[in-house]
Amino acid sequence: MKLTVLGGGGVRSAFLAKSLAYNAHRINLKEVVFVDTSEENLNIFGEIARYIFTAIRPDIDFRLTTDAVSALKNSHYVITTLRVGGDESRVRDERIALNHNTLGQETTGAGGFAMAMRSIPAILQYCRLIEEHAAPDVILFNFTNPSGLVTEAIIKSGFKRRVYGICDAPSELIRELPAILNCNEADLQVECYGLNHFSWFTHFTVQGEDVTDKLVSNPELYRKTAMQYFSPALVQLCGKQLLNEYLYYYYYREVALKAIQDSPETRGEMIARINQDMRAALEPVNVKENPEAAFTIWMEHYLRRENSYMQNESQQEKFNARAPLTLQQFIEAPDTGGYAGVALDILEAVNSNTTKRIVVSLQNNGTLDFLRADDVIEISCDLSKTGLHPVTPLHVPDAQKNMISCVKEYERLAVAAIMQKDKSLAVRALMAHPLIGSWSLAEKLVNAYLDDAHFSDWQ
Repeated sequence: MKLTVLGGGGVRSAFLAKSLAYNAHRINLKEVVFVDTSEENLNIFGEIARYIFTAIRPDIDFRLTTDAVSALKNSHYVITTLRVGGDESRVRDERIALNHNTLGQETTGAGGFAMAMRSIPAILQYCRLIEEHAAPDVILFNFTNPSGLVTEAIIKSGFKRRVYGICDAPSELIRELPAILNCNEADLQVECYGLNHFSWFTHFTVQGEDVTDKLVSNPELYRKTAMQYFSPALVQLCGKQLLNEYLYYYYYREVALKAIQDSPETRGEMIARINQDMRAALEPVNVKENPEAAFTIWMEHYLRRENSYMQNESQQEKFNARAPLTLQQFIEAPDTGGYAGVALDILEAVNSNTTKRIVVSLQNNGTLDFLRADDVIEISCDLSKTGLHPVTPLHVPDAQKNMISCVKEYERLAVAAIMQKDKSLAVRALMAHPLIGSWSLAEKLVNAYLDDAHFSDWQ
C-alpha cells in the first residue's frame, strides 16, 4: 500500500512521520511519499521526517519529492496538510481583521475565511490530480485548515473518492480526561458533536456509568486540561457539556480581542518570528549529515510555538506544556497518534474485530436533525469492520443548536463564495458569522482580503 502526504515539508512533519512509521503495519504500508511545493522545506523538515521514519521502519520505501503527480501515482491513501501562503499570509489575515476591530484567528471568523480562500482552491487542484493519478479506491484524509470548510468544499466539488476531515483538538481533550476521572482510556466513552473547531463534548461514561457530574465538578478539569480556558459556570450554562478550545473565541470574544490587541505581536507574527529564528539556526546545519543537531534546533523552536499556544488570547500559561526531547528520545517515546492516529484507525478498522470511537468530519446525513443532509459536521463515530457509524448525541441544547446553525450557514455561504469566486456571497457569508454579523464590517473585510493579486478574478 502507498501513502502520500501533500504538504510533507511542514514544520510538524516529524510527528506525522513518526506516527506513520509506528503504525505502518496496521495498514500494510510499503511506500510513503512526502511531497511539498517548497524544496527548501523538504530539505529541512522533510529530511528530519525522513530520518525519523527510516530509523523506525527502514524496510519501507520513504521518499521526498516536489513532483505531486509521481507522488500520487497509484497512491491508496492521501493526507493533505497544506498551509497555502505561509506565515506571511497568516500575519496579513490577522492584521486585517484586527484593524477592523474583530478577531483574526486563522481558522475562525474573518481569519478562517481568508485562510479558506487560499486553502480550498489549492486542495481542489490536488483533488483533480488525485482522481487522475491515484488508485481508484484511494481514500483522502484532509488535515488542511480550516478543516471543516475545506472538507465540505472537497465533497461539494464532486470529488468521487472517500474523504474524511480530521482535527486533533477533540481527541487531545478526550485523552486528558481519564487522568481527571482516574480511569483507563479504553473505559471512557464521550460524545462529540458540532462543527470543526466549534464542537461540544457530552454524555461521559466509564464502563457504562454516567460520570458527567463527577467530571464537570472536579476543579482539576479546569486546571489540567484544555478546559483551563473556561469557567465552571459556563460549563453549567452549556448543559454540563465541555467545550472545544476554539469556542474560547466565541464565549470570551471581547476578552480575547482585547488581549490580542494589547499584545506586542499577533500569534501569526510570533510564529513567523520563531520560524525565522529556526531557519537561521538551521542554516549552517546539514540535516542529512547531522540529523541530531538539526532535530535539537527544530525541537527547541517547535516547543516555543507549542507551549505558547493561546497565551496571547487567554493570558494563561498552558498547563500541559511539552518538555524537550533528544532525537533518540523522540523516536523511542510512545506514539500519541495525533492527526495520523485517527486516519490510521479508520484504515485499520476494515480488518479489525474491535470497535473504537473517533471524532471525524463527514457529511451529516441526518445525524444532527437541525442541519442539512449534505452539511459537513464534526461528530463522534463508532468505527468497526462494518464501517463508520456517527453517534447521534443524546441531547443538544437549543443554545448549541442555534450557534451551530448560525456558523453552518456561514460555512455553506463561504464554501459557495470561494468555489464560485463570488464577492457578494462572501459578504453574505461574513454577515452570517456570529463574530462579525454586520454588513458594513463584512464588506470592508471582504474588500481588504480581496485586495491581493491572487484574487483578481473574483467578481
